[in-house]
Amino acid sequence: MSKGNKFVMVGGGSTQSPGILEVLRQRAEELNLTELCLYDIDEHRVSLLGQYTKMYYGEKGSSIKVTYTTDMKEAFTGAHFLFMQIRPGLNKQRGIDEKICLSHGVVGQETCGLGGFSFALRVIPAVREIIKNVKEICPDAWILNYTNPEAILSEAIYNEFPDAKCLCICDMPISIEGAIAKYFDKELRNLTFKYFGLNHFGWWTAILDENGKDLLPVLREDVLSGKIDTLLMSNEDTVGDQYWVDTYKQMIKLFKRFPKYFPNCYLQYYLTADEMVAHDNLEFTRGDYVTNGREKRIYEECERVIANGTAVDSNLYGGVHGNYIVDIAHAIIHDTRERFTVNIVNNGSISNFDPKAVVELPAYVGASGAEPIVVGEIPTFHKGLMESQKAYEQLTVEAALTGSYQTALEAVMLNKTIPSLAVGKAVLDELYEANKEWWPELIEDYHRI
Repeated sequence: MSKGNKFVMVGGGSTQSPGILEVLRQRAEELNLTELCLYDIDEHRVSLLGQYTKMYYGEKGSSIKVTYTTDMKEAFTGAHFLFMQIRPGLNKQRGIDEKICLSHGVVGQETCGLGGFSFALRVIPAVREIIKNVKEICPDAWILNYTNPEAILSEAIYNEFPDAKCLCICDMPISIEGAIAKYFDKELRNLTFKYFGLNHFGWWTAILDENGKDLLPVLREDVLSGKIDTLLMSNEDTVGDQYWVDTYKQMIKLFKRFPKYFPNCYLQYYLTADEMVAHDNLEFTRGDYVTNGREKRIYEECERVIANGTAVDSNLYGGVHGNYIVDIAHAIIHDTRERFTVNIVNNGSISNFDPKAVVELPAYVGASGAEPIVVGEIPTFHKGLMESQKAYEQLTVEAALTGSYQTALEAVMLNKTIPSLAVGKAVLDELYEANKEWWPELIEDYHRI
């Protein structure tokens, strides 16, 4: 182990940062964490979070050296771990995308449908630039990526930078697993979950307890019999948030309709898209909710603490989001080979699926990275859904890298949330006009339709 590890929060001005910052502070000793840098291109936001963190850590008795900067070279120099969660266009652009999609009667969610497509075209160029700099400035550093849309972004990263020390992760699977553990009154660490799919597009095939009993048939029977219509969330970050309350209810409803395997909650956007759109509010989308809720609350608290010159009466909460990424860093540092769900190149783990495609699977994580657990063959229904979705993801990456309008349109038409060419083209064109500051220029390689 080195004398001390430097961690960098890439997108350190994000409203998702505080929960991770608290976990890093609490677990600094086991991570051998001696230096923390918050890096962001937004000087105002990173200054707020940076000043707050320095004050908060100091008054909590932490000896960690805390810095913040908009200079990438300064931030990355000497780094051992980079936690990446960036959002080009911020939640403002997210809200614009959501409203454009919903105005055409299609899903506006930021990772699914064309909201995810638009986000991908904004974020892929930025992440490519970051990784190129990592390879030059701190090539031995581990990148743990939380940036959405994870499925598309992981496809871009692993294909262009196959030798980069990068793991693309998502805390949604473990959040759902925590809710299942809570239902069975079990400790999460005592359950083994078997899972396969793509990010925000997967299924649990077994839930094994400490005695090897599969609890999935029990959960299935409880749902089919009407005994339960939802699960209680285990992630305190989302308790009381009506969006997530409704999401978990819809997840159980979806399981009742397709009861073979338990679904990731995001599958509702693909398999019941009309129901999801019907519940959305065009005038106040999820992006608006976050902007007026968590974002406002966090930045106002930073401003209050800075103005008062003390964080003694302020507290941060480190939930699932913070603990999951730190758990993985811990596994790498100490080579524990613990089991986590990660996004990784298939390489035969799902035997009847593209070996070069990025999939989401349980894997053992240690000092050398992640080693996926073999799944074997998957059923035709799930395979067919995944193949269509994967083709959409791959063409989205291609469109982002080539700037081909035709490729972008082909990607759009493969997305299951799009009902027709007329709708898909109209949404694509409107999103392009709204995102010209961030998207690559789309070249009309064929005449417009």
